[in-house]
Amino acid sequence: MVKIVWGDDQVPIYLCAWHVLKVWRLCSMEQIKDNEVQRAILDDLHTIMYMPIEPNESIKAFMTRGKNKIIESFTQHLPGDSWTQYFWTYYFQVGA
Repeated sequence: MVKIVWGDDQVPIYLCAWHVLKVWRLCSMEQIKDNEVQRAILDDLHTIMYMPIEPNESIKAFMTRGKNKIIESFTQHLPGDSWTQYFWTYYFQVGA
């Protein structure tokens, strides 16, 4: 959605963590029917969202580490699920 509105104009977009978590929670409630899986995914995403950058870690390495943790979580809990497609479409197309 952000990319649709702002396009590729190199405008920095700063999203409020509370709003991002709210959208993830609402979308997960629609797309993930198993409450335990939903909770596990949201817990993992919350942890990743607040994951600290390591000393001397480049931004690229940090982003790769976060992306790998998300892949690991989704593979464990939701192999091939629509939530994975939603997340990849809206959060990993920008700066992929």
